Amino acid sequence: GENEDEKEADPHVLSSLPIIDRMKLAMRGSREQRSQLIRDSNKLVAVAVLSSPKLNESEVENFARMANLTEDVLRIIGSNRAWVKNYNVVSALTKNPKTPTAMAMNFLQRLNERDLKRLATDRNVAEPVRLAARKFASKGLR
Repeated sequence: GENEDEKEADPHVLSSLPIIDRMKLAMRGSREQRSQLIRDSNKLVAVAVLSSPKLNESEVENFARMANLTEDVLRIIGSNRAWVKNYNVVSALTKNPKTPTAMAMNFLQRLNERDLKRLATDRNVAEPVRLAARKFASKGLR
């Protein structure tokens, strides 16, 4: 029933499950469970969420914005061709301080002027990303 799903989305309940069960839920569970498990301390569990057939693009966008994910998870999102066709995913990854710097730098050229200007003054992102954004924004190279 519904109550069981809610109980299973409880972070304390989820984190106490064995890894194999968390991986199963990452693949087949609810949206709430996925948003919890994407932050799992075990990389296998977090990565399993990304291979869930139920995962949709708006969830991926949300994940790309989360600064509490591991670099590995963000790297996988940024390496997925289908997901990075989505501008919001690219923009979120570029703004996420945890995204690998080289990856964020690659995405800069895809950002629009407004997002570049925002990044150019964003103190949370890595300095090379901020400086490159400033360069792109000032040239207005599109």
